[in-house]
Amino acid sequence: MVFGDLDLWACYLPSVRRSSSLPTSPGPFRAYQLRPGDPYELSHGHPILCLPEGGRSSQAIGAGVAVLSSDPADLDVGRDVGFTLAPDTLRAPDLAVGELPDLPGWVPGAPLLAVEYVDTGWDEGELADKIQDLLEAGTRLFWVVRLNDPRRVEVHQPGKAMTIAKPGEELRAPGILANPVRVEALYDPEVAREATLRNLLQRRGYDSLEAFLAAEEARGRSLSGPAVPPR
Repeated sequence: MVFGDLDLWACYLPSVRRSSSLPTSPGPFRAYQLRPGDPYELSHGHPILCLPEGGRSSQAIGAGVAVLSSDPADLDVGRDVGFTLAPDTLRAPDLAVGELPDLPGWVPGAPLLAVEYVDTGWDEGELADKIQDLLEAGTRLFWVVRLNDPRRVEVHQPGKAMTIAKPGEELRAPGILANPVRVEALYDPEVAREATLRNLLQRRGYDSLEAFLAAEEARGRSLSGPAVPPR
């Protein structure tokens, strides 16, 4: 990590754990002081330590990547991408959907859709702060995937009350994703594979696997041509 004042950082960090009890006054740090790979986010100048994820979260996030990145809308999907929402605020949702430039460094602005996976032991005050930071910066939808029972997805939008989608229900992201997403597809690898196959077929112009197989059968008949009678 590179900071203008390492002694200040060392003294400040042990006393701060991001929660609803953080001071409302701006903190001393800026996004440019962090480099990719540093385990921190910033909210209004205050550092937030980002710890490694567990096995269940990692598997669930992998399922979400497959579904969202294969959607026919063909937007970029990034994992743990740092977004500079302001000079003193750097946020990295687990998954981000939007336009991601093929350039080094942080991405300016906010993703269209942010997805955060929450398991046991999460700081709910920090989660609320992260949601607020991103929605205020321009994120249209923020999905919180709850991996602890009962499993569900909390849907946050600017200026609207939070809603809950349960397993068996679908999530929609108008203007962002082309297809609805089953709640289970964001954490269940088997459901995610089914949704990914559907998405990939649609990107090739087929509504379903059956339509693809029928088209391939018709193509095979056309290539083979009429049978030639023996001489």
